[in-house]
Amino acid sequence: MGIEYRVILRDVKYPRIEISPLGEVKIIVPPNADAEDLVKRKKEWIEKKLREIEEAKMKFLPLSNKLLLDGEFYELIESEEFGVNPKFHVVLLPNNDLGTLKRWLKSQLREELEFKVRLFSSVFGVKYRKIYIRFQKTKWASCSEKGNLSFNLMLMALPEELRDYIIIHEVAHLKFQKHSRAFWGLVREYYPDYMRAQRELREYWLALQYNEVWGKLREV
Repeated sequence: MGIEYRVILRDVKYPRIEISPLGEVKIIVPPNADAEDLVKRKKEWIEKKLREIEEAKMKFLPLSNKLLLDGEFYELIESEEFGVNPKFHVVLLPNNDLGTLKRWLKSQLREELEFKVRLFSSVFGVKYRKIYIRFQKTKWASCSEKGNLSFNLMLMALPEELRDYIIIHEVAHLKFQKHSRAFWGLVREYYPDYMRAQRELREYWLALQYNEVWGKLREV
C-alpha cells in the first residue's frame, strides 16, 4: 500500500517531511525538488512513524473520555463539590463544569513552575522574566529571547518527572539559546535520562490528540 501525502511547495533550502499527530504526511519542498523521490527514500521512516501513531490511537482512544493527569487516567464524576482524588483516580466536578477543572489545573501548574523555575534558574545562574501558562498547538514549552518562559497547560497530563525534564530544558535555554553541545551537556548533568524522556513525551503528545477531555478544556 502506498503512502498518502500532501505536497507543499515552499521557498525552503532543504526538503522536509512533517507528520502530524493524527497521521497526515506533508512533504515540504522547493519548486524544483522531487517530492516523490523524497518519499521513496524515507519510506521506512514514514511507515514507522505512522505505525507509532496507529498504535497510540488503539491504546488511548478507548480512554479518551477520561482526564489524563499526572500520567494517569482519571474518571470525571458529577458532584456537588470539586475535588481530585489521586488514590481512586477520580475528579469530582460540580455540574460538569470544566472551567473549574481548568482553573485548578492552571493553579497547580503555576505553583509547581514558580518553585522549580526559580530553583533551576538559581542553580544555572540565569534570570527569567515572566512565566506564562497557555495551551500551545505544537510545543510543551518555549523560551523567548527576552527571557520569558511559556508552558503548555497540558504539562499537567504528564508524570511529574517529565514535567521536571521540560522545566530543566527550558531554563537551560536561558543560558544556551540553541541546542548546542554545551546545552545538552547542561541538561544531561541535571537530567541524565533525557533521551528516554523525549521518547515518552512523544507518546504522551499522541495520547493527548485523542483525549476528549483535554480537547474540551482547550475550548473552555
